[in-house]
Amino acid sequence: MCLPALRLSAVLGALVGNLALAQAPSPTPPAAPPAATVAPAPSPAARPTPAAQSVAADSGGFTASASAIPAVADPIRLAPAPAVFANPLYRAADTPARSLDHPNPEDLDIRTSLLVAVRLPQNGKLAEAVPVEPPLAALAAAVGSVAPRWSFTPAKKAGAPVSTWATYGIDLAVSLEKGAYTSFSLTPVGKDDPVPALASESAGESWITRYPKEPAPADGTISIEDVDVLPAPEKTPWSFSSTKTTSHVTALVEVGANGAVTRIAPTGKSVEPLLVVWLRRTAGKWHLTPAISGGKPVASWMSLDATLDYTIDSAKEKGKRSLKKNLRGAPAED
Repeated sequence: MCLPALRLSAVLGALVGNLALAQAPSPTPPAAPPAATVAPAPSPAARPTPAAQSVAADSGGFTASASAIPAVADPIRLAPAPAVFANPLYRAADTPARSLDHPNPEDLDIRTSLLVAVRLPQNGKLAEAVPVEPPLAALAAAVGSVAPRWSFTPAKKAGAPVSTWATYGIDLAVSLEKGAYTSFSLTPVGKDDPVPALASESAGESWITRYPKEPAPADGTISIEDVDVLPAPEKTPWSFSSTKTTSHVTALVEVGANGAVTRIAPTGKSVEPLLVVWLRRTAGKWHLTPAISGGKPVASWMSLDATLDYTIDSAKEKGKRSLKKNLRGAPAED
């Protein structure tokens, strides 16, 4: 075969091959993955509010608010340390103060007042008598025997007699004799000792201001503080016979560095003020040694618990009066 014929066969072969390729079906391309669904953007109102932030002025940065900070777990769960109590009057000392002797109190002559709340109807005849914070319990007991014979002119308001709780005062000269301690305990205040409640003490008769204006419980009477004319004592006999009695007292006692008693503060609620006065006037003769700390004497507090037998030799009336102050009811707490 000649060369031109070979070239023609090659060209024909190429054309036939191209034609076959053109007529052959195209391969099917792979299916495209489905388009992802895109959620619409939330409206501003539905967007979550970011955690509040605060500016730390001292560091110049931002600090997440307490509500945004998660609590840190405590896997160990340690119990909180118990509060340790210590009596504020406790004084650590190498050697505590000690009572060596407590001579019995000497006889005492003193002036005092006994105040009594008396319920007076419109006719002024006494219906009830209640001693209020008596200086000695034995004096209050004497009221029960003499009060039924008392009478007063009635209180008045707007010119008319009214029912009221009057306040009647008896001024007395009291003589206390033959005092003897049947028990006497004076011990240093300990570190773990509870703090006792101090008794209410006021100078003179200022303690009466603790009482309310209106009688309590309410019983239809008018407050003595609202009347125009006070009831006046008309027949109010008083008598008192010599009486042997017993009193119990608890108190905090401060012993100075020189071993002398410098203060007595009565404790508890059943306090007889005249007995406290008697103790204060005679405690100067108690024999004590002071507490020693660091080789030096120091002041310290002690707890007193004592019982005293004695005789109220006399309680003579020296005056009587009506007060425009209600004493019927519970006094305010100090």
